Amino acid sequence: MSSLEVHGTVSPGFESIRQTFGLGQSGDIGGAQLAIYDHGVKVVDLWTGSDPVRGQTFPEDGLVVFMSATKGLTAIVAHLLIQRGLLDVDAPVSKYWPEFAKNAKEKITTRMFLNHTSGLAALPAEANITITDVTDSEKIIHVIEDMMPFWEPGTAFFYHAFTYGHLVGEVVRRITGRTVGQYFREEIAQSRGLDLWIGLPEALEPRVVPWTEKTALLPAPGSVIPELPAPVAPSQPPFDMSAIPLGAALGAVMMMEKDMRPFMNSRQGHACEIPAANGIGDARSLAKLYASLLGSVDSHPQLLDHATVRTAMVAQTDDLTFPHPFNLLPLPRSRMALGFQLCRPACPMLGPSLVGHPGAGGRLAFADLDSGISVGYVCTNPIWEPEKGKPDPRWAPWMEALKEIIERKE
Repeated sequence: MSSLEVHGTVSPGFESIRQTFGLGQSGDIGGAQLAIYDHGVKVVDLWTGSDPVRGQTFPEDGLVVFMSATKGLTAIVAHLLIQRGLLDVDAPVSKYWPEFAKNAKEKITTRMFLNHTSGLAALPAEANITITDVTDSEKIIHVIEDMMPFWEPGTAFFYHAFTYGHLVGEVVRRITGRTVGQYFREEIAQSRGLDLWIGLPEALEPRVVPWTEKTALLPAPGSVIPELPAPVAPSQPPFDMSAIPLGAALGAVMMMEKDMRPFMNSRQGHACEIPAANGIGDARSLAKLYASLLGSVDSHPQLLDHATVRTAMVAQTDDLTFPHPFNLLPLPRSRMALGFQLCRPACPMLGPSLVGHPGAGGRLAFADLDSGISVGYVCTNPIWEPEKGKPDPRWAPWMEALKEIIERKE
């Protein structure tokens, strides 16, 4: 059992989540929040750990940057536009964004943006984009307009880590006249009482809990530290990555990611809008948002109707491969739905009947249609490494307990 102090509340029948959440967080130098809704009712609202950057305990009202879990918010905005008859995902993007239709992009659809098959997985290396450039949406959009796809759109998929947000976001802006962050705030978050932002107001800056340095979990007291195997040199790809346009572009992204933590801990990184990566909020609001995809919550009507949600969760990429020659590498695969990710070994969630999205380092939010459960989890120590094909070890204890609770209820 963990000796870590866990704050917050759990409803009857969910008591095991408190202990297992603490168990998963034991040995973590940072802090975390976990919230769970059951058929629109909040049943778990927990937080634990510390903010070692500022030398204090993790606060009840703390806000955390949740990285690619932001893509789920952006997808929800897109599906709301679809539901309202404003967006046709199978129409050419140029219907909404005329300047996009050049350099072999004329037939690209918004569906291809949402399912990561557009061929625009990264910005060209020659664009020399830095981490601070991602705050300049106008500059990024011009680069996208002028670039060519890295593969024939719709024939392969590769995760659009940063470009996803600018691609979908520009379609949203062209349709509504508002950015994704503005539309999400004004049409969804404000009326539903959600502490979620893409572009954080300065007045809320003191509530943001900064990331820690990536730090491995410490062993539990009294446990035996296993002997580590000798390190194995990483296998080299059978081709020169830098000689391939997509490889060079991804290399530029990797260089940019070295500056990610200080940027995402800065006011600049919080104030701007990166609809793929810099959403900020708390676990209870993420869980509540996803609960609203399943039904009414706190007297607010269901946000997306059942037909829209069912459409959103249909697998889009299971029959596709990575573009050549990346299909030759033993890379773990994501499974893409329409703007969301589906369960996979590195992110099993609760099973196949869900919509959701993880975020770099271990952030996670999803709704499970079969059980009526929605989950939000945020953390400050970014240890999850999906490229290794395994889930975050902090998830496992409470995720297994939650599955047992669901089975008992059935």
